[in-house]
Amino acid sequence: MSHSSAASRPFIATEYLSQLIEMLALQGINAAQLAQGTGLTARTLMSANEYISPLQYHKVVENALALSGDPLLGLEHGKRMNISSHGFLGFAIMASDTLGDALSLAIRYARTRTLLADIRFMQEDDSAIIQINRLAAMPTTFSFVVQNIMSTFVTIARFLTQNREELAAMVKFTEAPARPASCYEQLLGVPVMFHQPHNQLCIPSYMLEIPVSTANTTARRMAEAECQKLLAELDRGQDLVTQIRQQLEQLQAFPTLTLMAGRLKSSPRTINRQLAQLNTTYQKIIDEARREQAMEMLLQSNRSVEDIAQQLGYNDPSNFGRAFRRWLGMSPRAFRKKTREQNEQFVPDS
Repeated sequence: MSHSSAASRPFIATEYLSQLIEMLALQGINAAQLAQGTGLTARTLMSANEYISPLQYHKVVENALALSGDPLLGLEHGKRMNISSHGFLGFAIMASDTLGDALSLAIRYARTRTLLADIRFMQEDDSAIIQINRLAAMPTTFSFVVQNIMSTFVTIARFLTQNREELAAMVKFTEAPARPASCYEQLLGVPVMFHQPHNQLCIPSYMLEIPVSTANTTARRMAEAECQKLLAELDRGQDLVTQIRQQLEQLQAFPTLTLMAGRLKSSPRTINRQLAQLNTTYQKIIDEARREQAMEMLLQSNRSVEDIAQQLGYNDPSNFGRAFRRWLGMSPRAFRKKTREQNEQFVPDS
């Protein structure tokens, strides 16, 4: 399958970037600068009726980050976006019966808005959790994507509940803070934690039952039908990185490239060529999956570092230690100690 099928197909509405373009214009950054290297014109970017591909979206965001020098640009963009910016998905969300129904729709059809992240919903104890996993091979913009999604979900939740009560939410980021934590909390309006095993938005489960004032069953069904059509079209062009990540999740192991090629009915040479076109390698995908699993096991189990290293396929624990320092700048033991201490100090509102 060609990498161009999904990542290069235009399906993201330029309207999705309008608030970003307006925000950067205030800093003297114009659409022509944002369009550099995308194959797009400034006129196309500024039009509300054009569509661009995920690869072009990635390049626009990459340009925006470089030109603005603002590592929290994703949070600011998400905060400025209104619900209609999300097209039919936005209309379906707005017509939902409850906040829980709206969030379920947003997660179910998230891929109609982005191919750069996998958004999942889960419940633990009394919390509803929205988790954002990296999906595509675009590391330079993934932080922006996570911030944008987090900020968007917080903004949507506040809009749908009409601020009838304080949004008792908490945001968790896997990355280290690029600015003081207070900057993140000021933009989001909720507590924020860093160096976490997953990117998550956590809200109390009871909030899922809050009714939406704009609920309309007929409008929701019509908008959802359009989302289903677009999702079906996208599924016919799933990119290679997504396929590999799904295989790793199913296998709960880290096979060689040759074994993976066999599962995908391809060849190592073809996979290497297609991944190079997506600006990544098979080893990078494996390393990232190992990093995510290592962080989760270190924080959510009491297994020894040696056991975790073996589970992740490292015959020598020292190799795991070196890899972990390269990922996070600290040893596995230091990460476990520091993050658990941070978690113990954080006491959420009851």
